[in-house]
Amino acid sequence: MKQLTQQDAVFLSIETPSLPAHIGGLAFLEPVEGIPFNFDSFRQFVRERFTQCDRFGSRVQEVPFGLDRPYWVRVENFDAADHVNHAAVPKPFSNEALSELIGRIFERPLDKRRPLWDMTLIDGLPGGASVMLWRTHHCMMDGSAGAGLVEQLFDMKPDSVRPPTRFLTALRDSQPRKLEMTLRAISHAIDLPFSQARYLRKAAAAIAPDLDPAKMLFGAAGKSAPPTESNLAPKAFFNTQVGPRRSIAWSSISLDDVKTIKNAMSVTVNDVVLALTSGAIRSYLEERGELPEESMIASVPVSLRREDDKTIGNQIGDMPIKWGTDIEDPIERLLVINKDSTQAKGKAQRGEGVNFINVLSEALLPGALSLFMRGLEKAADAAPLPANVVVSNVAMTPFPLYMAGARITKSVPISLLAPTQGLNITVLSYCGELHFGLVHDPELIPDAWELAERIPKSLQKLQSSLDRWNKTQEQPGQ
Repeated sequence: MKQLTQQDAVFLSIETPSLPAHIGGLAFLEPVEGIPFNFDSFRQFVRERFTQCDRFGSRVQEVPFGLDRPYWVRVENFDAADHVNHAAVPKPFSNEALSELIGRIFERPLDKRRPLWDMTLIDGLPGGASVMLWRTHHCMMDGSAGAGLVEQLFDMKPDSVRPPTRFLTALRDSQPRKLEMTLRAISHAIDLPFSQARYLRKAAAAIAPDLDPAKMLFGAAGKSAPPTESNLAPKAFFNTQVGPRRSIAWSSISLDDVKTIKNAMSVTVNDVVLALTSGAIRSYLEERGELPEESMIASVPVSLRREDDKTIGNQIGDMPIKWGTDIEDPIERLLVINKDSTQAKGKAQRGEGVNFINVLSEALLPGALSLFMRGLEKAADAAPLPANVVVSNVAMTPFPLYMAGARITKSVPISLLAPTQGLNITVLSYCGELHFGLVHDPELIPDAWELAERIPKSLQKLQSSLDRWNKTQEQPGQ
């Protein structure tokens, strides 16, 4: 029997009815001439490729009262095709109608009695194209693991043939025994107070560096505590209680254009991505009179796995980075982001940063974490705000992939929303393009397509600023 890792268990425990914790993506599929593509062929493809993966054929067995991390249990006679659904976008076709359909499907929680994933093939796109919506609970894998798995399960040629795989069958000892679960739970509970003290102290120091916990708890009576320095983010209008509805908007830009800026300014691709999204959100909020005076903060997930590590699961940390939304000039904003990003990476390498995912896994039992998240959800407006938005960047292949003979022309990532964060921006590089997926609560951001369209415009502004900056560098005496 195999127990969920600490990070995997966190993503299972943080889920609430309004904040489902699954991630996913869209694969836009274009049939290849001479190779028939339909729902039946797609379903058979999924059966042959995904039935072989243990993680996809396992469900979670939770420990009573949430006293310890759950276990993976194989499903007997598992057939991956049972997790494939079919839908069609209403006519006349539009990206908005497709987005609404995707949002309605994506917002539904996954059934924890079954393996925590599914796929929906959506027909009705122009030219006979389709789109595949993939949903996977975050407890199964992070974005890097998902991108690596895609490369293993999908094809590099439209006519690739692989032998069918046998269905998984449950192992005799796959069902965790109550006695063993109880003994493990007791062992983990003994270490809990030490973990709580260590990690909660680090978390408090990360949020308010000058805060003295002793003075806060035992300060002199009648004396008010002095103001403390804070690393909290200024709130935007979408940083409030998040509801259960979801919608998705997307846009794409050239990866070569981003690399040109990266090379010219000696920064990273991720720095440019942050600058582009910062420029888009800045103009979007400024036009509405909602731009905070202070810089907003982006939480940037980082992979903690080795390059040769192909295991499925979660191995991620997060870095809060000043988003530069208080800076008008695109080049200056990019340089500030690069500076703060470099400092954040240095802190992480020195062990000075705080991985809040590890804090949650070490400091709280799964059952307690679940209760904590439900309380945090209800008190969203009064809760501290470490970051305004999560901005994640995941790399996929630079060459085209195929599913059931159909070419994947575009791949749009979809992520989850956190309490007080009604927007998430995830970026995926595929076939020479960066695809931006904006997941949001449509009650908080009803016009997210306008925000998505500002990302290519933000690139144009950055390119124009770079041209002017290059000219000033060429002038004598500059």
